[in-house]
Amino acid sequence: MKTILALSILFSLIALPALGELTDADLNQIHLIVQEEIKTIKADIVMLKTDMAVVKTEVTNLKETVNNGFGNVQRDFADVQQDFDTFQKNFDRQNNIIIACIGIPLAILAIGATIWGILANRRSRKDETFEKQIETLTQEIETLKQQRIASP
Repeated sequence: MKTILALSILFSLIALPALGELTDADLNQIHLIVQEEIKTIKADIVMLKTDMAVVKTEVTNLKETVNNGFGNVQRDFADVQQDFDTFQKNFDRQNNIIIACIGIPLAILAIGATIWGILANRRSRKDETFEKQIETLTQEIETLKQQRIASP
């Protein structure tokens, strides 16, 4: 009994440090993923800047048209509608980026918690089966001792 307890504690202590370590390869993979995400965000920022410049020029054109008169109001309204649609698309893109920046780490945490829960559940099941085996073996030993005492 003491041997089994000592061995289970020893094996648990041996396995503990390996669960939390990150290797250099893991860190490199994380670094590559972060760099890829940064590249996409930078590309989106450049697109937003160019789109914003387009919106500014359209606004100045609209101001000139209003100053010159209301002869081309229908055509200018279509340009403003197109600019608004572009702005709405950019706004939606920014929302998607924000959601991805929040959702990816949460998904990683959820997957990690799920795996940890599964592993913890397996260990508790193994412990229960070992305890049952120990109890049955203890009962058999007691039975054999009583038989030996009764009939020497």
